Amino acid sequence: MSETCPNCGKPVLPTDTVCWHCGYTLPARPKAKPAAAPRPPRARSADAKPPADYDLRALAVYGLLTLGIILALWLVMRALGQQPLLVRSAGLRLGDDWITVTDTDLRYTLSLPADWQWLDAAYRDQSEMLDTLLGRQPYIQRALRPLSGGAGDVDILGVVVGAPTLEEVEPQPFVVVARSEALRGLSPQEVLDRLAAEALPVSDTAIDTRLSRQPQARFTTLDTPNQERCRHLFVADDAAGYLVVACAPLTDFPTLRRTLDDTLDSVQLLQR
Repeated sequence: MSETCPNCGKPVLPTDTVCWHCGYTLPARPKAKPAAAPRPPRARSADAKPPADYDLRALAVYGLLTLGIILALWLVMRALGQQPLLVRSAGLRLGDDWITVTDTDLRYTLSLPADWQWLDAAYRDQSEMLDTLLGRQPYIQRALRPLSGGAGDVDILGVVVGAPTLEEVEPQPFVVVARSEALRGLSPQEVLDRLAAEALPVSDTAIDTRLSRQPQARFTTLDTPNQERCRHLFVADDAAGYLVVACAPLTDFPTLRRTLDDTLDSVQLLQR
């Protein structure tokens, strides 16, 4: 801090005893305290560890967590890849009073009215119930003609019966699903050509291509002895051909036609 001479008012230094401007003897003043010397750095203990840029243990924990997440995602993706794939047709609109079922072996799925009865041959003891039903109503098995006759290895996978119980004796509307390895790989057009070549009594033949990679052959038959009219669907993959037949008594067929067609429209093989 600068000071001034009391005689001339000019600036002087704190250490001056005489004003070098006018020669005036300056009064005695207290000496300025010297600045404190900086403290020397504290000596480091011999046992102290040098600070690390990162914690190796934390990195190990984070690495294990990341590896666990990656492994879990891989297992999930692998499991999803092994599950069957269901692709719904955008044009299919069913009411709330319908349910969708899938067979135990995860081969196909279909929808049916909620008050209809569903039997899956591969599910627990339902194969015995199915045998009893077919013995009581043998026309269900005959409905698989004409394609079942030439195949020779048709196995019934499931049956839907449009009745409150399965003990009904009178003919009821039904849907039957069957499988044949002899018919595997057949295209819908080849099926229709086979029916035409054998001059079988079929009508309303068509090929349905609404489901990607699952074109279906459609046709109608009339079972005169049993007074039944049936709508048929055929679809195949590399393992087998599938026959789905929806029938109703002639007197009920006009009113049930929409229900039977909606059931057939809902049929889809599960893609693996």
